[in-house]
Amino acid sequence: MKPTQEALKMQLNLAKFQRNPGGDYNEYFMPSSIRMVLATMPEEELDDMAESNGRMFRYRFGFEATRTVRQQVIELREKYELSDGDIRWLKRAGHLRISRTGVTIDPSRLMPIAGWIQITLFSILCVAMIFQVAFSGAPEWKQGLGQTLVAILWFAGASLLFKCHIAPWNTLKRSGAIEFCPAPRE
Repeated sequence: MKPTQEALKMQLNLAKFQRNPGGDYNEYFMPSSIRMVLATMPEEELDDMAESNGRMFRYRFGFEATRTVRQQVIELREKYELSDGDIRWLKRAGHLRISRTGVTIDPSRLMPIAGWIQITLFSILCVAMIFQVAFSGAPEWKQGLGQTLVAILWFAGASLLFKCHIAPWNTLKRSGAIEFCPAPRE
């Protein structure tokens, strides 16, 4: 007796990211960029990859670290439900201190205070520029254009200063991560 064509079809899964739908073709998960990997993989797998692969950790969090520090950063992210971007901004703002042996959170209020002082001085400077444009002898449309450009400059500068100095502190306060001490690894 001859086996039918349907009985000869077989599906094999030879790798983790491969499947053979319907027996006609093979599908492989071969991302074209690291951004595709970050966008499509589950968090648990990304954490495992970042913990074991220093290049993946650097691309994901923006800095290089030893294996124990990578474990502590991932533990910090999971414990306080921080995003990858939050970790990056905490490091840039100086609130996340990285050494070869560990991670500490610096709860210094100096950065948000310095941020508010810089925003205040920048605002005073922009207000002075707006008044100078308003009292110049230029036509009205030029004054309006100048004041609009100064206002755009103020908004961009103030939002950048806020994001660099004040927002990371607010992130620490909201998450409750100010008193973070990583568990010692064996």
